[in-house]
Amino acid sequence: MLEQRARELLAEEPGGAGAAVASGAAPGRCTLVGEHVDYVGGMVLCCPVDRGVAVALRPSADGRWRLVSAGRRVERPTPEPAGDVGDRAFAAAVVLAAGGIRLPALEMAVAADLPEAAGLASSAAVCCAAMVAMLRLAGARLPTGRFVELALAAERDVVGVPCGPLDQAAVVGLPAGGAVLLDCGRGAADVVPWHLETAVLVACDTGETHDVGGAGYRERRAEAEAALRMLGATCVGRIEPCDVAAAARLPEPLDRRARHLVTETQRAVTAASALASGDAATLGLLMSASHASLRDDYEVSTPALDAAVGAALAVPGCLGARLVGAGFGGTAIALVDAPAAEGVRMAMKAAVPGSRGAWRLAHAPGLAVTATDVLEG
Repeated sequence: MLEQRARELLAEEPGGAGAAVASGAAPGRCTLVGEHVDYVGGMVLCCPVDRGVAVALRPSADGRWRLVSAGRRVERPTPEPAGDVGDRAFAAAVVLAAGGIRLPALEMAVAADLPEAAGLASSAAVCCAAMVAMLRLAGARLPTGRFVELALAAERDVVGVPCGPLDQAAVVGLPAGGAVLLDCGRGAADVVPWHLETAVLVACDTGETHDVGGAGYRERRAEAEAALRMLGATCVGRIEPCDVAAAARLPEPLDRRARHLVTETQRAVTAASALASGDAATLGLLMSASHASLRDDYEVSTPALDAAVGAALAVPGCLGARLVGAGFGGTAIALVDAPAAEGVRMAMKAAVPGSRGAWRLAHAPGLAVTATDVLEG
């Protein structure tokens, strides 16, 4: 449906070069446990979700690069970043060209039901959807690992966002579906079966947009890297038990930043076991503990996020809740018994006056399942 919407949007653009020639779609990402540890080699439990982004494209008749998205239009002579809504989609062409897959100038349209700047990896989804469409246009295929590398390079190296590998790896997912336990230090990913029979996810977009490339995110990443250097570790996965006590002796606020990195990675591993065994109660507790750590030790929550989480936890049947994504705004999620989902949804939305909506959020197949025509291995 999203790809069809994107194709229709492109066909409606005046002065174009005809119907869309290729299209692609990518899901968003929901982190269950394991936030702000991907860029220091930690463990993350996450899954692709049933909201996403689609991109339709066609060659440009006059050699100009154009894009339309949510009523915004951009045009430029090259795909290089210009600080506007076209950057992430066009960045896919930049990295593909550097990898030997050259494309003509393109006209593109973006359609989405994934909230923008809400902590659900909309930026990575745009990059990945655009890359899928471009590969289809070029008649090319990429190994799955290489696709993830290029999608990360598009956002990190071309657009200049200091992100880790979490979002791109989660959007691609694994062929077996379910959730993914990412070891960001080793670059490994394991399937975690989704054995929650009666529990569902509810999401609330607080209406506070977050910028993963913003000052707060950059500051936290710098603090995390400084803490690791002082502990003599290259990634959080190499912090020994004896180093945890040393972390408590780091200067403020590095002591609390290090504590979050260590405990969040541990929580992600335990959460994966809980999910695989169908232990929704334990998973919910770990999600709530993750939020408390992100709020108190990493200081990336906001009053709106805290209000949404608190409102969810006050409803009987809510098993746990947390902010999702980089924080500083965005979305809160709750794990709830299915009969309580509507009550939690209404409570979260009512608790945040500026909310852009609340809804049930389901895990969904990633690109490893839906884009096998352009991904291999």
